[in-house]
Amino acid sequence: MDTLDEEQSSRYLDAVRQFGDVVLTEGRDHWGTSSTPLFVDGIAVDTREPVTWQVSGEQWILSNLGSQQILFRTLQGLSRLSGQSTYQEACQAAWEYAFCHLRHGRLLSLGGHMAFDLESKRTVYAPDKGPVHELKCHYPDYEFMWSVSATHTTKYIDAMWEAHVKDWDRLEFSRHGLPVEPSLGHGVWDRPYGHLPVFFTAQGLTFINAGSDLIYAGAMLTALSGDEAPLVWAERLAQRYVEARHPATGLAGYQFSRSVLPGPQGRGDRAEAQFGVQLAPYQPTEATVVVARQIRTILGRAAVNKLLLAERLGLSGEGLAQIAVEDLLAYARYAYDSEDNSFHPIMTNGMRLTGLRLDRDGYYGRQGMVLKPMAADFLMLWAYCLAYQFSPQPQLWAVARQMAKANGLGDIGPTAEDLSGPTLAAGIEVSEPLAIFCLLTLYSTTHQQAFLDQAQTVGDNILNHRWHRGLFLPSRHHRWAKFDALEPLALIHLVAHMQRCPQQAPKYWASSAFFGSLYADLGHKIDNSWWYDRVAKARDRVGD
Repeated sequence: MDTLDEEQSSRYLDAVRQFGDVVLTEGRDHWGTSSTPLFVDGIAVDTREPVTWQVSGEQWILSNLGSQQILFRTLQGLSRLSGQSTYQEACQAAWEYAFCHLRHGRLLSLGGHMAFDLESKRTVYAPDKGPVHELKCHYPDYEFMWSVSATHTTKYIDAMWEAHVKDWDRLEFSRHGLPVEPSLGHGVWDRPYGHLPVFFTAQGLTFINAGSDLIYAGAMLTALSGDEAPLVWAERLAQRYVEARHPATGLAGYQFSRSVLPGPQGRGDRAEAQFGVQLAPYQPTEATVVVARQIRTILGRAAVNKLLLAERLGLSGEGLAQIAVEDLLAYARYAYDSEDNSFHPIMTNGMRLTGLRLDRDGYYGRQGMVLKPMAADFLMLWAYCLAYQFSPQPQLWAVARQMAKANGLGDIGPTAEDLSGPTLAAGIEVSEPLAIFCLLTLYSTTHQQAFLDQAQTVGDNILNHRWHRGLFLPSRHHRWAKFDALEPLALIHLVAHMQRCPQQAPKYWASSAFFGSLYADLGHKIDNSWWYDRVAKARDRVGD
């Protein structure tokens, strides 16, 4: 690495180090009557006060380990690249405490609706959901958890599958799980599998966002322990979505079952309820109607996760990667519009639903709302780049090329092997951290220096536009900082590539953590939008 590159990488690492120091000095628990090694989820940029949640007259200072997995990976990477062990030791202390004190049966108090209150030092949960365990594309850092305690990590993954899988014979599961006692007479993974047909009626919603977390957990347990059984079940669950693909188009839906909740307050299939009359000839169900936001999960987070699992598992993970590649190719063919770089809402039979005006209220929107396409962003570009790396098919590269142009990166080239190299845009203003992962993947695939150079430009833009007062924010006008920011981890990956040691950067598994609960008397809120999307009003902005 030449002197200029060394200076540049030092700038990135210094910024991440300052962020890490803020987390350790201002984010570690010092509230209530005693302290713990846990971290608060986020703080106010100006006052450094912790993010709080108001419920039933109480005020919680949230520490949700499910919403801190990017943070933990950042701190580990910082220790590896800087040689300062303090940051990784802080992660270890937090997990050691969590394994002992954040218990929910054999599960842990973390995820979409459970957290730990640093004021009262107790587990809290969304009153409108109950004490349920939920992971939806959270993708915990099992690798590091295993290094802290292999026993606790194994028990947690075992307990998660037992809590969420309601019927192992057909792999019916629910996104919400409650602790259950260990099964008697057999182990978690040695049950029989009936392989019953998909599209069965079930109480649970077999969403791919929750399913992908189960698949990831099972596959990682095999990678860490060497026990092949968890991966077998992970592959079986992944195959459920394959079996639900339309036979003519190959399009998979967001789930593989139909939800019917029992009792007087129960409901039927929500797509059938909303579209049953409007789309009667096509017999719509939740397993066959896929709107734009769901496509982003299928082709973005879930696909990237499978492709990275294949990288981690080697030959034994190729089946998972192939599923992702097939999904990406099918949706590119039937739902992607290269002219405006958008994915259209669609039925798995290939019929696009763009422009459909809803004739009644329901799960998919209010009456009168029109279904719209969604622009393909850097997350989806990253998926196509990774897919090409695994399976170098021209169609995958062509889609990635179009997405890169549409997202302002320029032309990555007609083929990966083009000796003339890419014609990337100069002076780009992109500061999206996912762009770094896209460019580094292209660099690893092609070995073209231009991709690494442009990743540095994105890194510069992040420091110029998203780094404020030692914190990483979408803009300098944002009022609250979530420690689980992707920007510092992206910079860790950039530095590791610049220093020719990419293996030192902990993987980003395409996670997207959240906490959702009733808030005061304002209804159900999600922390990402309720707190971390807030910006200062124009009159309060300084320096405009």
